[in-house]
Amino acid sequence: MSVKINDKLPQFRRNLYAVMDDALKEGSGDLLRKAKQRAPFKAGQLRGETEAKRVSPLKWRTSFWKEYARFQEFGGDSSHRVRNYSYAGTGKRYLKSSGDEVAQRLKLQFIKHAKRARV
Repeated sequence: MSVKINDKLPQFRRNLYAVMDDALKEGSGDLLRKAKQRAPFKAGQLRGETEAKRVSPLKWRTSFWKEYARFQEFGGDSSHRVRNYSYAGTGKRYLKSSGDEVAQRLKLQFIKHAKRARV
């Protein structure tokens, strides 16, 4: 008697990578939305030039493309400090604080999306 093994592990891995990439895409979009809400603004376009982009499989990048985005994220540089922000709820570390919030929920997003990885 012979036994035939049907190995579906490679197909499962491909499906799993695809749904995990979807979870990261969703997390990156959430991060961008939250960071845009917290980004300081008065008359500039800091919130306007942003993107959440797939860099490679399972790697996503959220970017603010204005020259002064880094200055605002860190609240200044060695020569200048930002002391007053225009609106309540905005301020320095808008990207880091948003990322921390999204990272806490990312495990639940992975679980939600992993259910679709069946073969």
